[in-house]
Amino acid sequence: LEFRRVLFRSTLETLTRETISTKTTAGEKSAWFSEFRSVAMTPEALAWIAKLWSREEKIEGLPLAETDEIAMALTLAVKEAPGWRDILQRQLARTQNADRRDRLTFLLPFVDADPAVRERAFGSLKRLENRSHEPWVLDALRYLNHPLREEHARRFVTPSLAMLPEIRRTGDIFFPKRWADASLASHKSPQAAAAVRGYLTKESSLPQRLRWFVEASADPLLRANPIER
Repeated sequence: LEFRRVLFRSTLETLTRETISTKTTAGEKSAWFSEFRSVAMTPEALAWIAKLWSREEKIEGLPLAETDEIAMALTLAVKEAPGWRDILQRQLARTQNADRRDRLTFLLPFVDADPAVRERAFGSLKRLENRSHEPWVLDALRYLNHPLREEHARRFVTPSLAMLPEIRRTGDIFFPKRWADASLASHKSPQAAAAVRGYLTKESSLPQRLRWFVEASADPLLRANPIER
């Protein structure tokens, strides 16, 4: 089974990388490169991303902007590519746009390989001042709950849902649903499904609108893990 996974992953990387070169517009190349960055897992694929990030190599017809380089640095970090810490620090130093630099600084602990660092990062979101940039917070939750970190991230499922009333009270009208989406979208396990069901059962007085948000965001997870009768 593991051999099949490795073979499938390698095949998908090859397909997406080769497709980039066949596209004629920068927009198409960018879309396929984004897909490649998403599926890249083998050492060879991550090494190519690192070379693009370090500007040792280029993709013909696709100029990479500062936003692309930040995305590559974060990808290499969450996938724990060799030298990821140095890459993040170098990216921080070379980011010219102040807002992008502040966003990257905010995200650093959420992509860290140390589980304790990520746990402290999640805990910081309980303070309102750390949720002032809601798009940053949603990105942070997506990295925190990245599929590669799913096993560790299960511990955040119930606390994330428990924060929804506070998120609704203090945030934008769309923030609670987006918070639930970012917290649950990457989870596939029976344990995560059980955590969601346990939360909904325990919080019987949860406002109906928030209950709908949780049920909608968790729908793929709950469908993948039906209750055995």
